[in-house]
Amino acid sequence: MSGTFPQTPAPSAVKIQSYQPTRVSVAHNLRRSTRTNGAQRWVITADWVGLTRAQFAPIQAFVVAQRGQWDTFTAVLPVHRTPQGAASGSPQINGANQQGRSLTTRGWTAGLSGALKAGDFIGIAGQTKVYMVTADVSADAFGLATVPIEPGLLAVPADGAVMTLRNVPFTVALGADTMESVVAPGAIYNFSLQMVEAF
Repeated sequence: MSGTFPQTPAPSAVKIQSYQPTRVSVAHNLRRSTRTNGAQRWVITADWVGLTRAQFAPIQAFVVAQRGQWDTFTAVLPVHRTPQGAASGSPQINGANQQGRSLTTRGWTAGLSGALKAGDFIGIAGQTKVYMVTADVSADAFGLATVPIEPGLLAVPADGAVMTLRNVPFTVALGADTMESVVAPGAIYNFSLQMVEAF
């Protein structure tokens, strides 16, 4: 692991892809059959347009220091630094041996409506995988809430593991071994970078 990707200057645009490989076959009668092993990872493409040399240099140096796809680092998505939901309280995993596509949690502000919203990203202490909330979540009068997620849990979280709801760090590696930037007249730099979740 070699640090956190520079947060300034922020990208001009960010594309987020969810890659979930499935095997699809179509029989002669045109019936469709699908299979999946539940795998999923995030692929993030960030674009910068119109950077000066001084603005681009720290980004360039950080990317070169990764030695192609060799190393991993963390990146926080600028637009997703804060959740859409209120996310108040001190939420954590409630109970051991959890599996599947939902999390039983505790520690929310009691009776909190809209604690999380569909599309929010969350992290769990002890795991580098980032999960997405797939439906709006509210806490009950005891501060308990069930959080539906995608993908399903890759590892069993510990009881009491703290949930990260703000500035969720994606652990990623470069998507290619080659770094390329375009310099326009006037020493203006344009740059595109693909980052692939690594866990």
